[in-house]
Amino acid sequence: MNKFTIITALSLILAGCSAYQIKADVDEGKFRFVNFEKERGKQFEYIHLMCLYKRPIQWNLPRQYQAGNHQLWVKAQIYQNGMSIREKNAFVKFDVTLKAGLSYKLNRSFDDHDNISIWIEEEQSKNIVSEIITTELLRPLLIEKSLRTEQCESGSI
Repeated sequence: MNKFTIITALSLILAGCSAYQIKADVDEGKFRFVNFEKERGKQFEYIHLMCLYKRPIQWNLPRQYQAGNHQLWVKAQIYQNGMSIREKNAFVKFDVTLKAGLSYKLNRSFDDHDNISIWIEEEQSKNIVSEIITTELLRPLLIEKSLRTEQCESGSI
């Protein structure tokens, strides 16, 4: 085999592996949580758990947490492509019971008046497992670190 054939074969294998998302098994007594991300077109949307270890975070890859009752703070960030100065945010708190062995994800919808509705759904069945909370998307506060830290301290993750 020549070098070109080997390089082509390796490239195809790597491309195939990167296109296929591997789903990790959920550990016993835990659930898996997936954030929402949409980066298509002009609008970027990021909806994610706002806290980890009771401290604010920006983004988190799918993680596993202990199953049971949780108070989860969620942050929605919406902005136009390349224009983060036009960013709008929303913050909601869910009181929800999440079952072991399942994967959950955030989802959302918008209305015509700059409002966002956010909920948690079971990833495979798409069944909504939380209340649907509707709130207004607002421009970020100039100083909000202490407020977000206080909110995270009141949550369970």
